[in-house]
Amino acid sequence: MKIGYFGIALCATALSATIANAQDINAYKLLNLSLEDPTLGSARYAGMGGAMGAIGGVTSALKDNAASIAAGTKSDIGLTFDLYSNNDGQCSFAVSDASLLFNIEHNSSGYVSSALAISYNRNRTYDSDMFLKDRTYNSTTNDHEEGGTDVVNFAYAGNINNQFYFGVAVGITDMRFEKSNIYKDDQYTDNFFSEANGAGCNFNVGLLYQPTDFMRVGVGLQTPTLYNIDETWSFNKTRDDYPYKIHTPMKFSAQLGFMVGDRANIGLDYSMRNYTRMWGEFANLKMRLLEENIKEICKTQHTLKVGAEVNIIGGLDLRAGYAVCSAPVLEAKEACDKIEMLGGAYSGDYWDEDEEGEYYYGPFYSFTSPKLRQYISAGFGYSGRVAYIDFAYIRKLSTVQYMLQQPIDEERTNLVSTYANEIGDLKHGSNHFMLSFGFHF
Repeated sequence: MKIGYFGIALCATALSATIANAQDINAYKLLNLSLEDPTLGSARYAGMGGAMGAIGGVTSALKDNAASIAAGTKSDIGLTFDLYSNNDGQCSFAVSDASLLFNIEHNSSGYVSSALAISYNRNRTYDSDMFLKDRTYNSTTNDHEEGGTDVVNFAYAGNINNQFYFGVAVGITDMRFEKSNIYKDDQYTDNFFSEANGAGCNFNVGLLYQPTDFMRVGVGLQTPTLYNIDETWSFNKTRDDYPYKIHTPMKFSAQLGFMVGDRANIGLDYSMRNYTRMWGEFANLKMRLLEENIKEICKTQHTLKVGAEVNIIGGLDLRAGYAVCSAPVLEAKEACDKIEMLGGAYSGDYWDEDEEGEYYYGPFYSFTSPKLRQYISAGFGYSGRVAYIDFAYIRKLSTVQYMLQQPIDEERTNLVSTYANEIGDLKHGSNHFMLSFGFHF
């Protein structure tokens, strides 16, 4: 009997830990880990607002259209450095793009040429600081995030009669995300910290068609990225670690490019992602309630990018671009009305609970609900026979709604999730200063 009681207790402990960890996997967390900055890449790509899917010739555009590398005529090796800063005074320095592109000529007609590429690209930078005061609970919250997501692409593309282009790419992704949150009120001080590290894989395919010398159109598809993530978190004196999976939505894109000889290029790119198709998995179980929450509060995100470059004289080019991403989720107030709590991924889903619903509600920490994001960019570059150098500046303007799980009784056993109704929208600004250099061969 003692062995039986011990086994039951052990199973109950394991189940409690599983439920507790699962509470940390919610729709907002998955959403924020899945978003990308659409203009990051080489300085030329960034200067044109990332609208180079149909212009081609740069490996940064592989995420938009895998056929784009076949539209160029030169082999290339390049490196890009990115100095990042935001309105909170944070600064970071990183390599945002590195590429090796081989253009191989075959025939004067038919299968004219092919291209092979290996590239590294920064897809997202997580860097933010927020300090909030809440009069309702007489509390303060200090929230800090840092990290990023990167991808290494292996790509092949072909050129048929300088009219049809096709391409495929395999992407190996990497993610690092750190979050710290300090909550204080009249009675309590709560310290929360988490660090998530993960890797994933996706595929890109693309087609380009050039009906005339001055115009190119294209379509691209990126498969969902499946991330395997290991996360460690601590809440006051409690520490734990757990693995989970994120399945990001598929991306569909279309591109249009105009080439005015050697004088100018104009690009227009559109993409869409349906975030209701995103899902998470914990302990090898897909979470039904989490999926229901995602379908209720998430929606399709639309991204539009437009950019141009003009040759001034010789090898000197000027560039400008603009990109905008629509909100991938409902307004916070509407979303909070649709789901009882943001952290409740498992509650009442797989395990029978009592009628009073005594669930584990998870630690007190914040969520940000992303809204409209805008990217304004400009740049210039000089390209010689052998070498080139480019500079770009990106100003990112984003709007978020901030939410924190708050105690609603003295025992802190029940929570309400929202600051959003009280503080409204928060606007953030950040800057990227990018420098690229490389060689043609």
